[in-house]
Amino acid sequence: MARLQYALLAEYARVDAAGLLTVVGAGFDHVGVQSLPAYQSMGLALRLLLPEGQEQANVGIGLRPPEGVQLRFESTLTRPVGARPHQGFIGVPLAINLTVPLTATGVYHWKIEVDGEEQQGLSFEVEVSGATPQGAG
Repeated sequence: MARLQYALLAEYARVDAAGLLTVVGAGFDHVGVQSLPAYQSMGLALRLLLPEGQEQANVGIGLRPPEGVQLRFESTLTRPVGARPHQGFIGVPLAINLTVPLTATGVYHWKIEVDGEEQQGLSFEVEVSGATPQGAG
């Protein structure tokens, strides 16, 4: 069964044609804004491990804010053409860049599912404070 190897919050993430994942400004858990509502650009960098015989995996990603509507999207990741296994698994990277609506202070939770099973989650806290830049915590 496919599983999540890692997930990171970042300022920006991308996967190039060779399958190399580039991540910029990763590891933050606080976002400071001048006022609410606000919008924050961020990237999610993920890497799935597909067992050698598995051709694809379904990934579901949801964002639960402290209040309001949860956002959710799904994708099917397939084994890259020409990918070679390492210790019985094929690594499949995924980079998602989006603008997240921030409507309240508090903790926002990213929930990640692979083939219907909940995996590692991520979270970040939103604070109203002009002096706290993203990544200060």
